[in-house]
Amino acid sequence: MELLSRSIVAIFGLWMMGVSVLILVKPKMMLGALRRMASTNLINYTELSLRLVVGLGVVGLAPLTPNVKLTQICGGFLIITAIILMLIPRHWHHAYAVWWADKLKPWHVQIAAPISFVVGAAAMWIAIFS
Repeated sequence: MELLSRSIVAIFGLWMMGVSVLILVKPKMMLGALRRMASTNLINYTELSLRLVVGLGVVGLAPLTPNVKLTQICGGFLIITAIILMLIPRHWHHAYAVWWADKLKPWHVQIAAPISFVVGAAAMWIAIFS
């Protein structure tokens, strides 16, 4: 299970670091992706299932990290929010994504790039060094 958790968290870390690059160089494309979140059942449940799996991976690695409680909270947040979003009407989730896509400007999205990169790097650190 440890190897599986490490793999899940490492893949998530790489994904977030890749997303950070896309956010920085293609912010309009990323706003378009945000607009499509939860637009279909396939997109919605794929997104939420992956979120749930990442949360489980983070919780699985928590006992090996220096800050067990914080890591458990982060993983638990991903798990709980995935479940809640699976239970609410999909169109609510989609409407929320569209609302944000309409509000955010490309430069707002670009400001988030370093945050996404740090989250990805932290996930990689946990996966490799914990």
